[in-house]
Amino acid sequence: MIGAETTRVGAEIERKFLLRDSSIVAGLTGPALRQGYFGTIDGWTVRLRTATQPGAGQDLAKRNAWLTLKSAQSGRERREIEHPLPFDFAQRMLAALPAERLISKIRYRIPAADGLAWEIDRFLDRHDGLWLVEIELPKADYPLVLPDWIGTEVTDDPRYRNAALAQSPDHGEDAPAELALAVRRLLRDTGQGRAGQGTAEEDGTETPTPLSEHV
Repeated sequence: MIGAETTRVGAEIERKFLLRDSSIVAGLTGPALRQGYFGTIDGWTVRLRTATQPGAGQDLAKRNAWLTLKSAQSGRERREIEHPLPFDFAQRMLAALPAERLISKIRYRIPAADGLAWEIDRFLDRHDGLWLVEIELPKADYPLVLPDWIGTEVTDDPRYRNAALAQSPDHGEDAPAELALAVRRLLRDTGQGRAGQGTAEEDGTETPTPLSEHV
């Protein structure tokens, strides 16, 4: 998904595929995403993402940013914390990254059954030509019917994780100090410990103090 309006803590259950036929998005538009990867801090991979909606131009109301922390394990299900950030702060943090740690792509959405959605990513710049399809599921054993434009499944192939494409380091020691502080504050405020050892009472927990007030 493309960010949340409030802090979201929960399990991300998704499957990922190569795209067989890109003509499925002909005539569609989608937001331009820019993602930066800052390695692992306290057992969580750290990602910043900005999204600019089609035709937004300089309209700040249609430019958004999020901090996303993901547990480090591979596979269909991972713990995830997502929190909205000021766009200017995210831009400043992304500017501190070398180009190889950044990913640019266009995201398209196509409705699926039961209110779900296929998210089709067209990668740009040095990843031009790569298309990936993701779908978030309500449970790991959800019966998924694949349309004919879906190609090979790569859910368990680490080469197709965004962090791998962005050559994310194994540690977060190079993350700007203010970002590392924000990450640890978010972990504290959401009651999460090391990756996969959260203590929040239930998914969807919101931070008691908005992180955006501190950055």
